[in-house]
Amino acid sequence: MEHAITNIEILIGEYEALKVNFEQEQIDEDIPKYDKLLDDFSAMKKEYYEWNRKKAERYNIFQILNIKHAETKTHTPFLINLLNPKGSHAHGLLFFDLFINAIAPESKKHLYQNLKISNLRVKKEKSTEDGRLDIIIESFGLGEQFIIVIENKINAKDQKKQLSRYYSHCKKSGYTDDNILLIYLTKCKKDAKDSSMSFLERERLKEADVLVNMSYRQDIKNILKTYIKQLNSKKVKFITKQYLDIIKTF
Repeated sequence: MEHAITNIEILIGEYEALKVNFEQEQIDEDIPKYDKLLDDFSAMKKEYYEWNRKKAERYNIFQILNIKHAETKTHTPFLINLLNPKGSHAHGLLFFDLFINAIAPESKKHLYQNLKISNLRVKKEKSTEDGRLDIIIESFGLGEQFIIVIENKINAKDQKKQLSRYYSHCKKSGYTDDNILLIYLTKCKKDAKDSSMSFLERERLKEADVLVNMSYRQDIKNILKTYIKQLNSKKVKFITKQYLDIIKTF
């Protein structure tokens, strides 16, 4: 019995030795592969470093200032400037026209044709008895009167009867369903809550081409892509591209 146990112990010892030798041989065989992989990685890292020094693709002023999700300090004023034909972008109605063509119902697009810039008013966060409107665009021309109200929702929650109050403001201002356009703008084109406007009222206004849902992820992103292609100013193009980059992360 003792002899058998001794044989087993010898066999186990030989197995362990064989295993160690095999593993070492395998390691010796694989080392050149790993060395080449590390060399390739180092070369790639160096190449990326040089490329990134020239391109700095991750350099984004909105990211650096930590304002990419700031609704009132970033997105609302930036969109207002783009929508305003008198904005510092110096491209007149270019963005406004692209915006309207992308989102306005067909039944109302005639309202926004052949506009006189002098008749347009684009305002930020107008305070009214019905609440504070994020973006309001009005045209006072005799043959081109209309109002567009954009409710800009990035992360903020709907307030009680918010959309209903904005619609009420438009009606009180003398506009009708024929020339009112309410745009509910969110990251992913979601509906307003029932607390903001009842489901039945939202559906009625959608049927009447008064209420439109809009998204940053798709609508604004696509409009910006087209806008950038048509820009003449390198400065405006650079900043707008930076803005588009943060929209893509929504």
